[in-house]
Amino acid sequence: MNSNGLQDDSTRTTPIGLARYSSEFLEAALITDEKMGRRTGYEIIAPVPVMFLVGQSLELSLKAFLLSKGVPLKELRSKKYYGHDIHPLLRKAKELNLKDLVALTEEELKTIEILNILYTTKQLQYIVTGAKTFPVFGPLQTAAKKLVLAVCKEVGFTPKHLME
Repeated sequence: MNSNGLQDDSTRTTPIGLARYSSEFLEAALITDEKMGRRTGYEIIAPVPVMFLVGQSLELSLKAFLLSKGVPLKELRSKKYYGHDIHPLLRKAKELNLKDLVALTEEELKTIEILNILYTTKQLQYIVTGAKTFPVFGPLQTAAKKLVLAVCKEVGFTPKHLME
C-alpha cells in the first residue's frame, strides 16, 4: 500500500488515535493562545492559528466518537457525508447520544457553529477580505476541552496534559 491510502485504512486509523490527535491539537491551541493571545487585540477573539487548531481538534474528536460508534471511516473522510465539516459531524454525534457523554451549552454550540463557518470555508487558512464573524474564545475553548475529554474517556485514551 502506498502512503496515499494510509489514512483510509480502518485498521490504522482508530478512535484512540483520532482522540490522541484531537487532544494534541487542542493542547497546541491552548499553548499557542497562552503566548499569542496575551497580545493586545486578542482579549476576546483568539489568534487565527489558535482557532484553526481548535477546529482540527473538534473535527477529530467528533470523528473519534463517530468511529467508535460504528460510522465507517470512509464516510467520515468523504466530502459527500462529512469531510472536514464540523456541523454534520456534530449532528450525527448527537444522534448517537453524544449528550450522554458531554453537555454543551447553547452558547458553546453557537461558538462551534461560528467557528465551523470559518473552518470549512478555509478562512482560517487563507485570507478572505471583508467582514467576518469570529467566535468568542472562552466558550469555544470550554466546549472543545469538554468534548475532547469526554470523547477521550469514551474511547479509552487519557490526555494527561488536558487534565492538569
